[in-house]
Amino acid sequence: YYICHLGEAYRLIQHSVNVGNSQLVVKRMVEEIPSRLGPVQREILTALPVGEEVSIRKIRRLSNRPSLSAILHQMEKKGWVQCRFTEASRKKIIRTEDYFRLIPVEMRDEQMQREFLRLKEGRRTKARLLLEFLEGKDWLSFSVIRREGFSRQVVNRLVQLRLVAVQQRPRHRSFDLPYAEVIKDVQLTPDQNEFVERVELFLRKGEFKPFLLHGITGSGKTQIYIELIRRVLKLGRQAIVLIPEIVLTPQTLTRFRYYFGEQVGVLHSRLSAGEKREVLYRTRQGKFRVIIGPRSAIFAPLQNLGLVVVDEEQESSYKQTDAQPHYHARDVAIYRAYLNNAVVVLGSATPSFESLYNARTGQYEYFQLSRRVEERALPRVSIVDLREEWKKIGQQPILSENLELKIETRLLTREQVMILQNRRGYAPYLLCHDCGYVEKCPNCDITLTYHQTTRRLICHYCGYSRKAPDVCPRCESMDILYKGIGTQRLEEELMEKFPHSRTLRMDQDTTRGKHGHLRILEKFRTGEGDILLGTKMIAKGLDFRRVTLVGIVSADQGLHFPDFRASEKVFQLLTQAAGRAGRGESNGEVVIQTFDPNHYIFKFLLTHDYLQFYSREMESREALKYPPFSRLMLIRVEGKNLKQVQKYSQTVMNFLWKANREKKFSILGPAPAPIPRIREIYRYHILIKQDKRQDAALSTVRRIVREGLYLNPEVKKWPVKLVIDVDPVDIL
Repeated sequence: YYICHLGEAYRLIQHSVNVGNSQLVVKRMVEEIPSRLGPVQREILTALPVGEEVSIRKIRRLSNRPSLSAILHQMEKKGWVQCRFTEASRKKIIRTEDYFRLIPVEMRDEQMQREFLRLKEGRRTKARLLLEFLEGKDWLSFSVIRREGFSRQVVNRLVQLRLVAVQQRPRHRSFDLPYAEVIKDVQLTPDQNEFVERVELFLRKGEFKPFLLHGITGSGKTQIYIELIRRVLKLGRQAIVLIPEIVLTPQTLTRFRYYFGEQVGVLHSRLSAGEKREVLYRTRQGKFRVIIGPRSAIFAPLQNLGLVVVDEEQESSYKQTDAQPHYHARDVAIYRAYLNNAVVVLGSATPSFESLYNARTGQYEYFQLSRRVEERALPRVSIVDLREEWKKIGQQPILSENLELKIETRLLTREQVMILQNRRGYAPYLLCHDCGYVEKCPNCDITLTYHQTTRRLICHYCGYSRKAPDVCPRCESMDILYKGIGTQRLEEELMEKFPHSRTLRMDQDTTRGKHGHLRILEKFRTGEGDILLGTKMIAKGLDFRRVTLVGIVSADQGLHFPDFRASEKVFQLLTQAAGRAGRGESNGEVVIQTFDPNHYIFKFLLTHDYLQFYSREMESREALKYPPFSRLMLIRVEGKNLKQVQKYSQTVMNFLWKANREKKFSILGPAPAPIPRIREIYRYHILIKQDKRQDAALSTVRRIVREGLYLNPEVKKWPVKLVIDVDPVDIL
């Protein structure tokens, strides 16, 4: 569907396998040797034991013919053998540890007893001390014995004397996280119960059914997922829970482990290769029956899948954009549930327009939760006009007077605050006041972001870095301005305004490493932080009872991007961020700072009316034939030579025009991408729009592009690269 090679799709599932180092193994499938065999076939089949896999290397010792692979292929077609590729060097999936125990008296022979008495009555050697330590104890691991000061050499000596028995036991890795959230058992509300009962009908029947759960922030969607999984497990089936960000893993895993214990496994990109192998192995063995993780967790090898939950289903992070295939985990989840006769639940406070449209047209069953649990009120929203603030102070404001006063109040009452600024670094760009020079990345058509902690300019696309200049490189002026606001600059401002508060910053720079995000969340949860400042990673799914104020510093950031989804994405982000406030006993409040307070999205934000916003947006989407009324395919032509990129993008365009003589779809482009150059690669876009009423599955366009471009041997010779993205989410 996503127009990629089988090997690229396979790596999503078995990403640790090095295909180049794999080897062919052959298994004999018939007990009786068939008649009319050639001499080589008979020789191979006779040498193969029935049902056992033998490597191709051993078979070559019998017959080292150049055509051996073809002969095996013919034998496989007739069902005599089965061939498959396996890893050349298999690493131990499950780690083991040695356990030791003193041999009981009744099991010792005369010689063993003599040795035992000799050591016990002799000098106080390490061997004697170890015997005394092991007496009266059951099996002990070597790690326990080593902690008592005994070396492996001493233990091995007693094993050789047959005084100590040894056995190997598996040592499973622990995937628990040190996130000690206090969890209370809760009773489902009538609305939550109604949805659970509705879903359970299909779970019991074993039928495929997609549900869209539209629940406002704080309405208890997670508790619904837990109850559904409890019922799925009772039916003897398994479940996958997709979350949009790794940052949500500690909180989600802690909650699900509380209810389901060791049946819950976690899969994400920050696990080591060994940890991933063990999770996959234990999942195949049926030890893990519930898998939690970001988009790659949808490929977990569960054998009897009954339920798939996609939490925050609108999130663009479910779309893989950095590698082929450019799949969307939400859509893969729906199709996998269809293949397994499973139920899929898409949950969100701000569903994607595509999902909401599918629910309105009857493809999904729709259910709305319009009230928070325990009848908590939605947070009160206020809009701050930054233009008026600028007039007051004569410069670009960072924190408005309104937001400052509200933060001060929360700090006095010992409540917590979350501040959203969806741009990391100190300042998005440096500007010379005298000549207007702006420092840009030499590899990308983008400005360099200034990072205060390292005093460096960094490109967030290619990673290029250089020392920040003290004078303008063009005119040597010392009047250099830091323009824009990043999380580092906002952190500096908060520490200056509120010197006695404890501010925690959470962005890509502070969450590097395996548990970088966990350390910050745990500090904030335990009250070691008063203000949590961060990028959009703090806006989703986090549940802190003491947070009563959420401040959004630059609400219109991204609102005017050249993207038809710009308003939808900003509205979703702001609604999700606002939903972090007032989840405990105290009411919440949200302060939104903007330079464009008259934009229509703020009218709907004030009333938390997502459905009215959806209706308003759908009018323009329908008029312009954009999703959900159409399907898109983005073809990007990339190369280091600009003229070649322009030439071949025009060639692609000409091919599409000829293939579209009947005008079944519309074509836009070729045109430079909104960011024309990244990592010294020029990029041109061609966008294809297919009306859903004519071809809902995009099948005609996919066939034309696959056969005419992707599999065309002439196209493969071009000095440029074609990137094909079916159903693109981000067109930058």
